[in-house]
Amino acid sequence: MNPARFLPIVILLSTLISNAQERNLKNIKKLTFGGDNAEAYFSPNGQMLTLQVTNPEIGTQCDQIYSLNLSQPITDSKALKLISTGKGRTTCSYFMPDGKHIIYASTHHKNEACPAPPKPKDGKYLWAIYPEFDIFMADLNAKIIKQLTDSPGYDAEAVVSPDGKKIAFTSVRSGDLEIYTMNIDGSNVKQITSGLGYDGGCFFSHDSKKLVFRSSRPKTEAEIKEYKELLAENLVAPTSMEIYTCNVDGTDLKQITNLGKANWAPFFHSSDKKIIFSSNHHATRGYDFQLYMINTDGTGLKQITYESEFNAFPMFSPDGKKLVFSSNRQQSKPRETNVFIADWVEIDENEYAKTNNLKKHITYLASDELKGRLTGSKGEELAANYIVSELKKLKLKPFNGKFLHPFTYSIRLNPHDTISQGKLNKGTNVIAYLDNGAKKTIVIGAHYDHLGLNEHHHSTKMNSEGEIHNGADDNASGVAGVLELARMYSQNKSKENVNFVFALFSGEEDGLIGSKELAKTIKELYPNTIAMINMDMIGRLDDKKSLIISGVGTSPKFSDIIEKNKPAGFSVTQEMSGIGPSDHASFYLKDIPVLFFFTGTHSDYHKPSDDEDKINYYGVENVVNYVFRSINAIADLDKVEFTKTKITSDKKVPKYKVTLGIMPDYTDHGDGLHVDGVTENRPAHTAGILQGDIITKIGDCVIKEVYSYMDCLSKLNSGDEKEVIIVRNEKEMKVMVKF
Repeated sequence: MNPARFLPIVILLSTLISNAQERNLKNIKKLTFGGDNAEAYFSPNGQMLTLQVTNPEIGTQCDQIYSLNLSQPITDSKALKLISTGKGRTTCSYFMPDGKHIIYASTHHKNEACPAPPKPKDGKYLWAIYPEFDIFMADLNAKIIKQLTDSPGYDAEAVVSPDGKKIAFTSVRSGDLEIYTMNIDGSNVKQITSGLGYDGGCFFSHDSKKLVFRSSRPKTEAEIKEYKELLAENLVAPTSMEIYTCNVDGTDLKQITNLGKANWAPFFHSSDKKIIFSSNHHATRGYDFQLYMINTDGTGLKQITYESEFNAFPMFSPDGKKLVFSSNRQQSKPRETNVFIADWVEIDENEYAKTNNLKKHITYLASDELKGRLTGSKGEELAANYIVSELKKLKLKPFNGKFLHPFTYSIRLNPHDTISQGKLNKGTNVIAYLDNGAKKTIVIGAHYDHLGLNEHHHSTKMNSEGEIHNGADDNASGVAGVLELARMYSQNKSKENVNFVFALFSGEEDGLIGSKELAKTIKELYPNTIAMINMDMIGRLDDKKSLIISGVGTSPKFSDIIEKNKPAGFSVTQEMSGIGPSDHASFYLKDIPVLFFFTGTHSDYHKPSDDEDKINYYGVENVVNYVFRSINAIADLDKVEFTKTKITSDKKVPKYKVTLGIMPDYTDHGDGLHVDGVTENRPAHTAGILQGDIITKIGDCVIKEVYSYMDCLSKLNSGDEKEVIIVRNEKEMKVMVKF
């Protein structure tokens, strides 16, 4: 990334996601209307559901089991039929093999009153493990046929194997919450799991050979102590759970997820090679559960739902063609959860970014062998040859008859030299073309050059000439993104209604030289170039999952597209301007709409320490998938209108004569200027300011974001000494800075 062109104007959006692209789900239909409806599970023939309902409007004050006939018209909650006793509290119903009976857990035989739900403890959300729960079998007219369990304590969460031979359930009979199996008639009870923690919510694989379940598995002394104390009160805190599988006899236990937070409600895909589940691992704040799918070997995590803040209890129909789930989308009242059904659509695996590909590209491009990929160097040539080789593997066409597009330019190695013509240098763009026979074209680009051994003096580390600047984030990460998108678009089964130009630029660090070369002629070759998508530094997603997207104001539909396709948990800052610090600016100046994806600066920016081992591959994969979804949405537009944007969005950027020596976070957090990095031996470093600090005041000048920070700097002169107020770890501190 070229810092000289970094002039962002940011607008932070906090609107909720709506109408997001949920490509696996089509014809989504709402089945319940009001109240709290959950845990809907199919009958063996797929024609009915059992579900758990609380809805005072239909006279159900406490969780009860209802059936819903999917073959009948469904217009309101009157379509529901009560099939539990209507007394006590029930949970976790499931059809028996004959489709004429169900099993469920209930407290009615111990007390006909509804037991009270637990209250949060120390601010923690809790689940009640009611000791009165036992498992019953009933017919579809609410008649209890048989009580299947009668042991002290919790017996619930029962499910039936597809072959009709076994029931699996969770019980506390051993003193811990474990999974058990029994024969379909309730005999031959066997303990399956034995690890300390809450093992529950299990389901059988379609071949009846495996179980998938959620587990809390506390590890530290404090976690174990808390778990045992809560269990003694018949409570669990479901805030830390992962997905596990095992054979039905308990052997071959495997942890499938390692995501953190709450991963639960798992169910096997019809292939038995994937698991769909609910998770809030992505959430950076608040309550946000989305459906995800993962391979049974723990790879290939994919987000399935995007809309609303609660999606859970997914179950596939027996034929695998439908998915039923609970969600708080389309609410008529707050805190309402309804059941939805959708056609399940399998997505081409080639339409998902793969971490191993991204890692391969970044590892090579950021290796010492390429010596920092300086424009005009041997390292640049090696990088270009690698990129050409990867594009040829995908059978992409050379752009305008060739993959390599050389250019020459002059560079002043002394930034204070304003007289000489500078030194002549050569660079090479690498460009490929995917011809879909369409009338429209989209350019997808990133720069592959970096700083080499700091020969051109762009490093932020003092006296670093001769040190290799590998540029893993800047910008091997963006190149990897372009190569992966080239694979996704060229190898998928779809034929998009746009052509693609995949452009890898050189000379970016010296002033966007390579991208200017392509931008000069792109409209001559492809007059209907509707957008340019740029990825520069997408490899260092932070803990808040902050992503800046520039150019959103260059076309009227872009903002909506960016919001609809946002990955769960991401904090996306939309910057309106088409002018910015990277190659997209070259295309914006040719009246082409642009989008620029950027995960932010950091303390390794333009330093030898920008290495591959610091790349956040979860972030790169999610950004590339985000770009893919956004491009598809742009391609589907009837018209992509270009809009000029104001560089400063009516804010005049002041001139200033001093520097603090920090890299600012350009996101408007509202509580001050967040420091992304500190340059060595500059005023901030000397005063002890650290990465992560929040600057709130310089002297008497209050700082709220990047613009007020620049305004404060503009009032200072070299040699001034001011008190600077910072916030570090939520504590206010004062330091003296000599500017």
